[in-house]
Amino acid sequence: MTIDTARKWLITSSLAITGAQMVFLLVAPVIGFPLSYPRNLDLLQIVSPVFLGYLGSASHFIFQNPAPAVPVQNQFLGLLITGPLAIYVLAAGGSLAAFGYANRTIAAPGTGMSVESLGTALSLSLGVLAVTTGIISSYLFVAPNNAAPVLPTA
Repeated sequence: MTIDTARKWLITSSLAITGAQMVFLLVAPVIGFPLSYPRNLDLLQIVSPVFLGYLGSASHFIFQNPAPAVPVQNQFLGLLITGPLAIYVLAAGGSLAAFGYANRTIAAPGTGMSVESLGTALSLSLGVLAVTTGIISSYLFVAPNNAAPVLPTA
């Protein structure tokens, strides 16, 4: 994987995951998912900052001219970009599905997953990203210390 491909992967996946999480968690109570307001918003506060941070770094980066050179072991970059994102999507999706199933209307009272447990599961999923993708993002979207931003002209 090239540096530019890795950057594109982080930007695209962060946009997709942020959008999907926001839409789902915002409409979950309305569509019958067993999560009420404001608890759905509490979960959104847990999961959003990580991806918004990646997007913020990328947004800052695009105004740097020229893009800084980043030495990297290309043979491992692809695994460390796609792997943690895939784990997050599977773990977060699985956690939300398990919560929804465990708290369905026909479930026995008191047997479902708590919102706090769901929050813990989502936080652990984000931990995988923090330990890998967060570090990689800081190198992929690094801004040179001496360069002033170059704004696009109309």
